[in-house]
Amino acid sequence: MSKRKKMKDMQNNDKTEFERKLDEAAGRDAVEDISELDESGGEIPCEIVDPETQPESPVGERTVLLEQEVEYLKDQLLRARAEFDNFRKRTARENERIRKTAAEGIIRALVPVMDNLGLALEHADGASSGVAQGVAMVLTQMNEALRQNGLSPIAAAGERFDPNIHEAVAQMSSDSVPAGHVVHEFQKGHRLGDLVLRPSRVAVSTGPSTEAQPIVEEE
Repeated sequence: MSKRKKMKDMQNNDKTEFERKLDEAAGRDAVEDISELDESGGEIPCEIVDPETQPESPVGERTVLLEQEVEYLKDQLLRARAEFDNFRKRTARENERIRKTAAEGIIRALVPVMDNLGLALEHADGASSGVAQGVAMVLTQMNEALRQNGLSPIAAAGERFDPNIHEAVAQMSSDSVPAGHVVHEFQKGHRLGDLVLRPSRVAVSTGPSTEAQPIVEEE
């Protein structure tokens, strides 16, 4: 017997029954599932561990804290965006209000000038036709410039009287205009956007005249 074989036999003799069974199990090629064995040859029961019941490791705790911090930062970012959007809208409204207020003062001062130019055209005669044409051109240019800045005339004649945009200065009977409607406009009113810059000064119809008409006898 060779020396190598003697040493191998001695090693096999020194192995416990448990170790020999492990060697036999390791040499089985067709075995799909190998049960763990204890030293007495019995199976070692496998314990199923529920990860939710196990204490979290330091790495797991840090992950939870980081996730909470991310959610907090997301919430803060959304709040900051909403506050900035509200600030931007307030600033835009304030700038628009300032712009309209500045324009209001200038336009309010120019409206009487437009009235006077219109009166000048109404009283122009043939001798001043050239001047009248010049005044008409200036009035047209002024109307267009003010219109581009938000000025618009208020409709009056024939419209139903509205105290929000009309100022009644007289009442007149009319057979053609129903009662409660504007029968005559004394002074044109104007709006600046949604603001009534100046109401129209008007006469309101009281309806057909109720005075008795004279009776004419036929001959």
